[in-house]
Order: sequence, then structure tokens, then C-alpha cells
Amino acid sequence: MVASAETATSEFLISDEEAVAAAEALVICIPGALTRISMFNAVAGWRVDGWEPVYYPFPGLDGRALDPPLNIEDAAAEVVAFARRYPSKRICVIGFSTGGAIALTAARGLPPSVKVAGMAPALPKAGGWRTGLSIARALSGAAIRARSFAVKQVWLEYYRVLLFGHSVHRYADTARRSDKITSARLPNMVFPDRAILRAHTQDLKRWKGPVDPLPNPRNVRFFTGSEDPVFSPAQTAEFADLIGVTGISEYAGHGHLLFLSAAQVFDDIRAFFEAPVPHDDVPTGNSD
Repeated sequence: MVASAETATSEFLISDEEAVAAAEALVICIPGALTRISMFNAVAGWRVDGWEPVYYPFPGLDGRALDPPLNIEDAAAEVVAFARRYPSKRICVIGFSTGGAIALTAARGLPPSVKVAGMAPALPKAGGWRTGLSIARALSGAAIRARSFAVKQVWLEYYRVLLFGHSVHRYADTARRSDKITSARLPNMVFPDRAILRAHTQDLKRWKGPVDPLPNPRNVRFFTGSEDPVFSPAQTAEFADLIGVTGISEYAGHGHLLFLSAAQVFDDIRAFFEAPVPHDDVPTGNSD
């Protein structure tokens, strides 16, 4: 577990109430499908500098029941309600993959000063046919390499693609790194059995995303891999343009699982959070 003193303070959010009250800044951490909150262990290290993490676990993981399944709008509303309880604190949000969809949905209702980082953020309708085709291609290749259709064997091969993209096995260095990271990840890996996969992904397939520019798009930044085999850079750029987000940090040679392959992403996200807002970006009024 990320912290031993955590207790639920709302329907699903996990936090330490006393630490939240004492903290100078809060960072709400939202993982993605088939991902535990331990992916944010690096963020827990920010505590020494006054940041206190708050976590939104996915169904069936980190002590949360599998039912009800994830609802992106409900999750975003919970994040917004929590953030608005602490108007005097600096608050930021990190959302990974489907957690990015939650963070971006919340962005419209969050106080204007809140910054949002989307790490390999999920796209509307789960990326549509382009993502579906890319995943099908990757899974087919994984089954061939595994010489099996067993879920665990195929998933372990697919995990390597998630780390460094479709060309992971083309280069000896990325092949070796993918093997090392995948082996180390095995104790915390969540395998996609039908029930948990449905609970985590069903609503994303219906999610339409923001259809207009966000109210404070300069307070939102995407952190993506140039070889992301789930949501391609082209797809992500199209979505960013639609919602007015111009800040995209791209990690060359990395895939979807940036938190494993490019650990510096957390330092980069923190630098974005702590950077001052340009004078012409300082919001006036509120978003009510």
C-alpha cells in the first residue's frame, strides 16, 4: 500500500484526513484501468515538501469493491467536490489513461487555479476504431510470440508493447528493458479477467469527452509517449486541439506506461504543478 494511515474520506477517495488538513498542497492521483494506486509511489515522496496525495482507486482494487463499475462522470464529480472543500490549498490532479479521462472531465468544474496533468490520457469513446485496431494488432502479435492464447501469457507479452510500443522487440535495448520492467512489475500486475476489465473500461467506451475548449486550458498539460500503442500521438494531438490544450510533453521511444518506462515523468509533472501561472493566465472570478 502507498501509506498505512489512509482512510476513506468520501465514497471512494482515499486519504489521511489529518495529513490533508495539515498539508500545504494536495495532489489527487487517479490511476488507469487495471492499475493500482501504487503506481503513484513516487508522488508519495513529495510529502517531504508539503504535498499530500489523495487517491481514487478503481473498482476491485486497493480495497474498493468491484461493484459498482467505474462511472467517469461520477468519479469526476467526487474529485471536484473534494477539491472544493479546500479552497485555501494548492490542489493539482494527475490522471493516468482512463484516470486522465476522469481528470479532464473534472477540469471543467474544478476551481480555476487547479492544474491537471494527463499522463497518456484516454481519449473519447476509448479512442474509437484507431485504438481498437492498434490493440487488436498488438494482442495478435503478443499471442504469436507467447505461442499461447492463455490470458496471462498474452498479457505479459502485450505489457512489453505497452511499455515501448509496437517496435519493442525490434531493438535489443528496449527488448531487454521491457523484460526487466515486466518481471519486476509482476507482483503488482493486474490481469484483465472479464469482470474487472468490464468494470474499468465499459464507461470509457461511452465517454464523449469535453466537446468545447476547457475554461483554463493552460492549466492542463499532457504527458505522452511517442510510441504509445493505445492512444497515438496523432490522436492525442487532435483531442488536445479540440479542448484547447497546447501543452504536451512527449517522451521519445516510450509507450503508454510512462510511470514505469520514464519515471522522470513524475518530476516533470511536479515542475509543471509548481511553475507559476503566467500573469495573463491568472483567472478572475470563479468557475461557478
